[in-house]
Amino acid sequence: MPKVVISGYYGFHNSGDEAMLHAMLLALRDAVPGLEVTVLSKNPDYTAREFGVRSVPRDNPLQVLKALRSADLLISGGGGLLQDVTGPKSIIYYLGIVAAARLLGRPVFFYAQGIGPVNTAAGRALVRLVANRVNAITVRDQDSMEELAALGVTRPPVCVTADPVLGLDPSSIDRERGRQILFSLGVRRGPVAGISVRPWKGPDGYKEAVARVADDLAAEGWQVLLVPMQYPADAVTCREVAARMRTGAVVLDRAGYRDLLAVTANLDLAIGMRLHFLIFSAISGVPVIGIPYDPKVNRFLQSVGLPPGLSVENLKYGELLLKVKQVLEEKESISSRLKERVACLRREALRNASLVANFFA
Repeated sequence: MPKVVISGYYGFHNSGDEAMLHAMLLALRDAVPGLEVTVLSKNPDYTAREFGVRSVPRDNPLQVLKALRSADLLISGGGGLLQDVTGPKSIIYYLGIVAAARLLGRPVFFYAQGIGPVNTAAGRALVRLVANRVNAITVRDQDSMEELAALGVTRPPVCVTADPVLGLDPSSIDRERGRQILFSLGVRRGPVAGISVRPWKGPDGYKEAVARVADDLAAEGWQVLLVPMQYPADAVTCREVAARMRTGAVVLDRAGYRDLLAVTANLDLAIGMRLHFLIFSAISGVPVIGIPYDPKVNRFLQSVGLPPGLSVENLKYGELLLKVKQVLEEKESISSRLKERVACLRREALRNASLVANFFA
């Protein structure tokens, strides 16, 4: 049986990344029957139980090397692994895994990665050195492809596909489960606006702007639901926004990626910083407004035919309110366009797994 190891940001209670692994496994198992998967995880017990895979601790070098030695292929991804905005550790760790696989003679496939920003000279040199030695690369957007070229990665074939989560079938999302969760939270009437915020290293004026817009929506009969995507950090920020509001808001308690997909399918508007909150919403045709903290957010908005979001760095209440009004005026047409674009991107997302299958043909 073919065997792969998957390396990514798994086991960290980040719903976007867990949904990404879920979507990757569905696509890979369909494309490569009998595939045996080992996932490198921060929480291998959870990962093994939740996804029906073998899993080893990502920070245990001996177990990682043992898994790589017994594999036929290393899949690195998906997600934004190769960036140094959060510090040098990410690039060093993920490229270290890649280098180990290549030294063991194992082929490496970059799966729907988002590349950059890579700002340091050392980071750029490391990406150029290691990524030029992988066997094939897919990236989730055009900008990532251009970033690779700018970094000097020219040897492996590179294809632009789409984020793995966009490969999920919208009809597989349990909307009724989402309705039940909302009902249990007291969200039982009126349209629902979902808002997802995360910690940000810069000024925290964005919290005030979001809170004031949420109050305006509540005054017009909207139910406001704050949606943390990663625990515990996002939950803290969501509660800070709720505390700044004059009206009541509901903060979604700790929920797994399946429940978050179900809840977002029942939203009427999504305002968010987190990429995968916007993707979850777009899959179900929910109009989205992005508040980018990282280039990947605007890259996604562009891919679904929407204008750039409003930067978190200098987010103003008036600008966000105007954006909300504009989106609500065009709600139906935006929803239709999203469904059309997501259907195209779904085919691209599934192409990642088809390209992996070529290694076992």
